[in-house]
Amino acid sequence: MNNSKISLTILTKNESDVLKKNLNWIDQCPAINEIIFVDDESTDDTLKTIRSLKFKNCHIKLFERKLNHDFSSQRQFAISKTSNNLVLWLDPDEHPSNEIIGLLNNIDKHQYDNYAFLRSDIFLDKELKHGETSSQYFLRLFDKRYGQFINQVHETWQSSKPVRNFDFPIIHHPHSSLKTFIEKINFYTDIRSQELHNRGVKTNILQIIFYPLAKFIQNYFLRLGFLDGTPGIIIALGMSFHSFLVRAKLWTLQNQS
Repeated sequence: MNNSKISLTILTKNESDVLKKNLNWIDQCPAINEIIFVDDESTDDTLKTIRSLKFKNCHIKLFERKLNHDFSSQRQFAISKTSNNLVLWLDPDEHPSNEIIGLLNNIDKHQYDNYAFLRSDIFLDKELKHGETSSQYFLRLFDKRYGQFINQVHETWQSSKPVRNFDFPIIHHPHSSLKTFIEKINFYTDIRSQELHNRGVKTNILQIIFYPLAKFIQNYFLRLGFLDGTPGIIIALGMSFHSFLVRAKLWTLQNQS
């Protein structure tokens, strides 16, 4: 077990074009000596692209495993294949800022078990500085000995150790088009509604009406999403629609059982 190096884990599903754009930073970060890819039955050139990747000091490991609507299980599987205690996890449409790369390359100077970073969302070619994810910290670097992933979707690392927040951004290009934005909302709300149903959570017509409305007011007005212009209102309405679909699908599931 190498305690001075970092393993990077990435889950993929038809990410060939995205991977080609977002991994150019690896050679600037010798602290990362392996990348664990876990692919969920890609039908494009993702596997071919991963196998063609070459980095100076970084070994590539590729595994094929069906997601089965459980991101936490998929990420735990990726962790089980790592050789280091420190693990960084990113999505294919993310890459670290220069500040994070600098931190990774000097990780021995820090004594933390969990590292959380800000995230900078780029939506429709505009950086979103307000709204849902503004000023939120995301735990992305951790010691795998002290925690586990929870939640089937929107998974998070739950640790018994404290978290140190860093004001360094992860650059995120979440949606290449409005079409993919809507497709992802539909996909993730399928998983989330089923997860809530399995837990015995119930919903009703008042929640179906007012949860999406509250979500929009929170993101667009209280979190100043209107300052992000047209992309700001599109993302606020999209996340409100996400809230609506979760509860509408949950209501359908509870009335089928």
